[in-house]
Amino acid sequence: MKRLAIAVCAISLAACASASDPGAMLAEVSETTIISDESPLRSAVSMGDVTGGKETNPLWTSEVSSEDFAEALRQSFAAHAMLATDAGDYRLDANLEKLKQPLAGFNITVTSIVNYTLTELATDEVVFEETIEEAYTAKVGDAFMGVKRLQLANEGSIKGNITTLIEMLIQQFDPMAAEPMPPSGDDSESDVTS
Repeated sequence: MKRLAIAVCAISLAACASASDPGAMLAEVSETTIISDESPLRSAVSMGDVTGGKETNPLWTSEVSSEDFAEALRQSFAAHAMLATDAGDYRLDANLEKLKQPLAGFNITVTSIVNYTLTELATDEVVFEETIEEAYTAKVGDAFMGVKRLQLANEGSIKGNITTLIEMLIQQFDPMAAEPMPPSGDDSESDVTS
């Protein structure tokens, strides 16, 4: 048993931390993140400054860089038909204020805290500003190596953060799209009196 514990520690120490993958941080398109054709957000948002990220030191711990976070935002907005092909009507700035990471653990929970600002370019007026906090837990079954679980938790937390941002923007700018769909049951039958 002691040899097994030593072997596990040796493997863990030999593992190198990897940077977060922008593709794993993309907000998925869902019923709550689809915009209408008439939405003021459609092809209207350009990416501004994305700050606060940290580069990953392979010998230390997995982080989320500003560049990878910016790319995840850009790809997420493109997938949701919000990314401007030119200057756009709005500029999105994001600051990754904190990435709360545990020192160790079997189940690793990471919480990302990001401040977002959406500015209307024509007026230079801030039309949306919110600090969003999202947590994600990577479990032992997700990855054996602790450094890999931390990377997965980082990615899941940022993905959830971007998803919440998109949902909040839709609720503010495109409320019709944010309304839940009616039940899909057959409501065609009505009470008929003879």
